[in-house]
Amino acid sequence: MLIGELVTTIASAVEAAEAPLETTETLELTFIVALMFSAIHITSESLHSFLYKTEEMAASFGGGMAIAYVFMHLLPELEKGNQLLGVGVNFITLIGFLIFYGVQRIAWKSKRQGSQTSNLLFYLKLGFACLYNGLLIYAIPEQFDQSWPFLILYLVAMSLHLISADHSLREEHSRQFNSWGRYGLVAAIIAALLIDIFTEPANELISDVLTAILAGSLMFNIFKEELPSPENSSFRWFVTGVAFYLVLLAGSWALGG
Repeated sequence: MLIGELVTTIASAVEAAEAPLETTETLELTFIVALMFSAIHITSESLHSFLYKTEEMAASFGGGMAIAYVFMHLLPELEKGNQLLGVGVNFITLIGFLIFYGVQRIAWKSKRQGSQTSNLLFYLKLGFACLYNGLLIYAIPEQFDQSWPFLILYLVAMSLHLISADHSLREEHSRQFNSWGRYGLVAAIIAALLIDIFTEPANELISDVLTAILAGSLMFNIFKEELPSPENSSFRWFVTGVAFYLVLLAGSWALGG
């Protein structure tokens, strides 16, 4: 009798963990994710110093988790977008990649011209970083209805990614980023959260377009920030990050199966 009740309780808990989340729960989770990402931007310097004591190990491990997220979650989401956009969804992803690559190319060229363009360059990079952060909050939470394990995977992978991205901005524009730039990123997150809360959910077509743009920009940021030159990275730790993500993902699938 007791064993039967225990089995039933465990089965119910597993089913609840893998059950799709209700709309209200999704909004609540979006709020929590927005707060967490905002806190990361404000404290990213301390977090980076604590987590990245061994730069090549931590950066490579985080990059591995982020790239696994792209291939295991974002790209399958794009396949769903094929139902409405067809091959156009791949074109939009490519455009997202090219936009962020173009901005970085402008930054590289402007850097050679000295400090005269430093402020303009920072505004440009920060503006696109704000757009990127807004997309992370606005475009992705619709995937939260998959499961709780997916949410945890998303939080871990994206948190490491944001810490690395903030460190890159701070290295080149320390004064501006620390004084007000990081709060601009927080403002972008809050704006996207308010849009999520106070507007109707985006229709499927808009959602697919935003997800495609995010996928392109995310892939570029990962390739730029987390696939550095061989002397500053560790292939072993990159593969470890991928493997760690896949193990967690397999565990969530096992619970669901």
